Amino acid sequence: MSGFSLWWIDGKLLPGAFLREAAGRFLLLLLLGAYFVAMLLSGGMNRYLSERWAVTAVLRPSVTDAEGEGIAKKAAGLPGVQSAVYKDPEASWKEFLEAYPGLETLRTAGGTPLPGYVEIRMRPDRFAEADIRSTEAVLAALPEVEKILSGAEILKGILRVNLWVNVLFRAGFGVLAAVAFLLFYLQEKGRATALSGDFDFLRDRGIPSRRIALSRAAGAALAAGVLSLAATAASVSVLFLLEARLPLLRRVIGPAGEILNLPFIVPLAIFLLAVAALSGGASLLGWRAAQSRRK
Repeated sequence: MSGFSLWWIDGKLLPGAFLREAAGRFLLLLLLGAYFVAMLLSGGMNRYLSERWAVTAVLRPSVTDAEGEGIAKKAAGLPGVQSAVYKDPEASWKEFLEAYPGLETLRTAGGTPLPGYVEIRMRPDRFAEADIRSTEAVLAALPEVEKILSGAEILKGILRVNLWVNVLFRAGFGVLAAVAFLLFYLQEKGRATALSGDFDFLRDRGIPSRRIALSRAAGAALAAGVLSLAATAASVSVLFLLEARLPLLRRVIGPAGEILNLPFIVPLAIFLLAVAALSGGASLLGWRAAQSRRK
């Protein structure tokens, strides 16, 4: 028997059980993949907070629209900044009236009582105190900027809550990964026990136990890698379908299409490799437990 054929020996000798277990693994990996994709795109609560938290650079009344646009362009190029939008005094006044209707009399003839400003939003993956403070420092040093508004008095509290929420998200993923590994281990151990007689037959004909164990582990790793890739692709497809009907989902998790960007492809590839490695490890441990039980 060739080394490659040993990879799939469980499927050849126990096809029914192998397919049932593969279906169960797919469903579990679908849940695990969806959780990972959502956690990866959202950054926990980072995306949600970054879309609602803004650093506002209030400009001096003498600043022209061209200067305001220039400051916005400069702010947009700062590390950690996702967007920077200039609002002229007229737009600022309209926003004020929308928030506080009935105060039109505050406007003097031929002018507006409010200055223009630049609204800066941070990237979800850079929504941290150090990046926000760095952005504030650069803007505050500009002579056209009168003051910076960012709710600094409550920022640390928000970031502390954000940290703990993100820890809980990661802990939940860790629990799911542990459950997947335990399931893989129990399945591999059960099949290794059920096929112990067949493995004895192979050993009697000169095939070492180590070769059988490593071949089964390689097959398990490859199968898990393919299943996890299919399950993750299915979870991204579901996210594509849901975000069109649930705009809030897109705002909280993020556009599903972003998963194809390089910053997300790398950790996604690591996730797929990790699933394959966990399955291969579970196969080796299951084999060892089955062999120990027989002694």
